[in-house]
Amino acid sequence: MASFKPVLGIGLLAWLASGELWATDGYRELQITQDIDARTSPGEVVRLQASGLEFQGLYREAVSKNVRGAVVLLHGRDSNQDAADLIRPLRRGLPEHGWNTLSLAMPIAVPDDLQGQADLVPEAIVRLQSGITYLKEKNIGTIALLAHDTGAWGTLRYLADAPDNSVKGAVLIDPAPVGELDVPPISAGSLRAISLPILEILSRRISVSVNDEASRKRTVMKANPSYQLLVLNEPHRGWQDSEDFLLNRIHGWLSHLQASAVSITATPAETRTPSGNKQE
Repeated sequence: MASFKPVLGIGLLAWLASGELWATDGYRELQITQDIDARTSPGEVVRLQASGLEFQGLYREAVSKNVRGAVVLLHGRDSNQDAADLIRPLRRGLPEHGWNTLSLAMPIAVPDDLQGQADLVPEAIVRLQSGITYLKEKNIGTIALLAHDTGAWGTLRYLADAPDNSVKGAVLIDPAPVGELDVPPISAGSLRAISLPILEILSRRISVSVNDEASRKRTVMKANPSYQLLVLNEPHRGWQDSEDFLLNRIHGWLSHLQASAVSITATPAETRTPSGNKQE
């Protein structure tokens, strides 16, 4: 029988025993991470720190010799860092295309508490920063973010607040709605401040022109010429039937992002003429 190692570490166990208040639902997070630790290759499990406590990350190296960069995955509600629906296929599939992946455990609120999840965005950002630092220590120069549902909130806030220059862009999949929240996790003004490339994918059959929230967001994001919105033609009750399409679509966009990042950072000495020769 597999033994459980408490991935969140002694620090969280001590906090749980003390009964002190912390934002995330610590008991649920501990149960999830222990379950994942028991069924995941030890070489993929990493311990990261944020707000003085350890949390779990799952790191998978690119299989291809041509490593393009790394993708940080941020899950949403009713999901986790190795969820069989969406997250696991992407964190395992992108390495086949040359992308290292780091899937992070996001702080979780009590079930059905959307405002509570919004209140955890600052903690999510701290965890994201910890993950980016981990990747930079591996000398990975091109980093992209991939967020689902409420994970998109922290990603957008991070992109609006002067992100690390290693972060080149983000993919958002079905961002959670904010219209019914008392305190939205990100304002329209913050959205306008984002200049990095963003690909937003909506999996449900909706009309962006008549959906109030999506329409407002699209209008705001028009200020960013690198923002793209992809609305799938058919509704999906999950991603089991469209994993290959999603993986290939995201890989294609990330590859273009990586090529653009390399082009922007190229020095004059590296610039080539149309014939392929270096300019002197």
